[in-house]
Amino acid sequence: MTAAAGAAVAWGVSDFLAGVLARRTPVLTILIGSKIAAMLLVLVVAAVRAVPPVRDERLWLAVAAGLAGLPAMGLLYRAMRDGSPAVVAPVAAIAALVPAGWGLLHGERLGALAGLGVATGLAGVTMASWPVAGAALCPRRRAASLCAPAAALGFGAYFVLLHEAGEADQFWALAVTRITEGVGALLLAVALRRCDRTLLRAPIVVVGASDVLADAAFVVAAAAALTPASVVASLYPAVTLLLNRSVLRERLHTVHLYGVVTALFAVACLAR
Repeated sequence: MTAAAGAAVAWGVSDFLAGVLARRTPVLTILIGSKIAAMLLVLVVAAVRAVPPVRDERLWLAVAAGLAGLPAMGLLYRAMRDGSPAVVAPVAAIAALVPAGWGLLHGERLGALAGLGVATGLAGVTMASWPVAGAALCPRRRAASLCAPAAALGFGAYFVLLHEAGEADQFWALAVTRITEGVGALLLAVALRRCDRTLLRAPIVVVGASDVLADAAFVVAAAAALTPASVVASLYPAVTLLLNRSVLRERLHTVHLYGVVTALFAVACLAR
């Protein structure tokens, strides 16, 4: 699970940077720029590899993964802009429940510890999203509490689709997914008239590059076992939380702190 842990670190760094940027940069600018940067990076790697694309119908699942990943990432960035990244990230990490459910449908069985992880995961999401005094009246905070679970569902579908496409070819599954997201981002940029140099500022490029590295590590890990890989990779909120606490010195409300810890405990249970 070393590759899955690497994915967790890369996603954690990417989400932390995106959360910081979202406080002073439009969410759509970050989303569009990072996806275009990720696509360009993948195209460069594909050109260097000089390996022709694989012809396999399962790569259409990579297209579906890209179509699911683009709006899910937009919802995540929106939630981080309007709420605390340290709260939003653990809620979004419950995406690991989707691959776990997929595994159950395909014959896998949850042990007692995994069952505990499911129960505590739901409790953690509830506490981390719980309205507190003052925040309950803020529409932006309410929107964040809805966007994070929606992003989790999108990421869960993304995990499953990327894994299934990876059965055909790991690299081209990732490449097709990123190209799909990049093309979608370009169309969005044209529609919103946001085609300018600010889309590829260095911090936004780093967000996109970290995301690609995380995806590559995840695809490698998921080839061995989908459920453990997706759950371990979903530990990325721990990285986001540590960076938020050490760099931004952000303090959490007590109920949110309990929710974050509970959500991370749930992911750890599912990873066993």
